[in-house]
Amino acid sequence: MLAALPPIVPRAIGRSARWIRERRMLTVWSGAALSLLIALAFMTTRAGRQIPLFDAPLYPSQRSEVEQALILWNEPFSPGPDGNEILVASARKRNMLLRLMMAGLPRKYVPTSDDVQKANDNLLTPESVIDDRRRAGIEGDLVSSLRRVTGIVDATVVIAPSSGGLLDDDSLRSPPSASVQLIEAPGTRLPPAAVAGLARFVAAAYPGLSPQRVTVVDGSGVSLNAVATAEHGASKESRVQIAVQTALDSVLGDGSAVVRVSARTAGISDTVQSTRVVPHGLLDSETGREHGTESGRAFDKERSARHYAYDTIVEKRATGADAIERLSVAVFLDERRVPSGKTSAITELVRAAAGADLSAGDQVVVRSMPFTKVGTALPAPARQKGVRLGAIVPAAAVACLIAVAGALWWPRRLEVQSIRGREATAISAHLALEKPHTAAYVLRALPADLRLQVLRSWDPRRRAAVQALLEECADPRS
Repeated sequence: MLAALPPIVPRAIGRSARWIRERRMLTVWSGAALSLLIALAFMTTRAGRQIPLFDAPLYPSQRSEVEQALILWNEPFSPGPDGNEILVASARKRNMLLRLMMAGLPRKYVPTSDDVQKANDNLLTPESVIDDRRRAGIEGDLVSSLRRVTGIVDATVVIAPSSGGLLDDDSLRSPPSASVQLIEAPGTRLPPAAVAGLARFVAAAYPGLSPQRVTVVDGSGVSLNAVATAEHGASKESRVQIAVQTALDSVLGDGSAVVRVSARTAGISDTVQSTRVVPHGLLDSETGREHGTESGRAFDKERSARHYAYDTIVEKRATGADAIERLSVAVFLDERRVPSGKTSAITELVRAAAGADLSAGDQVVVRSMPFTKVGTALPAPARQKGVRLGAIVPAAAVACLIAVAGALWWPRRLEVQSIRGREATAISAHLALEKPHTAAYVLRALPADLRLQVLRSWDPRRRAAVQALLEECADPRS
């Protein structure tokens, strides 16, 4: 076969072999560079290949919230051919899923009234099934609305219909009720007015449901209704404190007085009813006489009736659990700026401004005392004498080098710590509601320093449980 080749082919092969032997290093480097370029081209092509972000298709509401998050994060993506998928670069999929997990996206899909109306019902469908679907649709509508409220990450609504039949007595029937769980954003706390408004909003969405029958809790199970009641006393304290403090600052000057207010609420609801009768004297009188015989005997009878006028007064007093039972006001005066002779007059003014009733147990205390000045400059240390210039120059040079190195290294360290701290805070907030096994599974895939920051942010009991599971996973005998 080789003999059949043209004579020029063997000559070309021989010249090529001699050229390669003469330029061996250049050939090796050229081949290595070419291999590297091919590998880089292959990796770039593979990394740029778009794949679905999720293994399962998303609902339209879930896809919309994920797309909004990717747009805010400036992450490139494209919709799938069927419109239910999100295509991303394969190299960015893991980072995107991690960021979405820390952001709590996509949230659980809840069917709304639009989805319920698409169900194919017929004449044989039981009325109870139709009612359950309609109630589930209302729950989904409420969840979708609550998720759009500022400060709420997710929500769950469960509505219990009224029990009992149509022919049952009213005493045997219980009205509908609702349970609402709100997952608040980290660092967010809904004010009492917002909690009460959300309870009325939920009650208005279902027939026969009253706001008093709506229970609202947060992610840890604490009743927000009770918090709203407890914060009424706190708001009273803040109003009184601000009123007294601003009045004293205007009269005595800023920093001359410090006001603290403590209010104690009743704690329980109490209702007292009293009835009082007030007489008004004789109204009229009647007198009657009767004379006759009975069985041969004579008799005389006299009857007298008097009518008196009186009023019946019924008083009913109700005391709420958030009613202020006792108010205590403490005022600290700077004795260097406020004369001691004005203490009694200031006490009367504070009592009037706070609306304190001393006969009802309220207390107002005003005392003069010296205030400590904050921020007093410390005396500068005495300079040393007799220091030689030759000893200062090397030390200054070393200090400059250390300062330059620190200026280059410290911002980077602060940036890394800040990023790690934000990541740890976000991961801790989202794993706080998960079970210890789930939390340990997620933490096992994180770097050691990030995992340690997340564990430190939890309470000792939960931290010990998760660490035990992590040690079991790391133990080769398990």
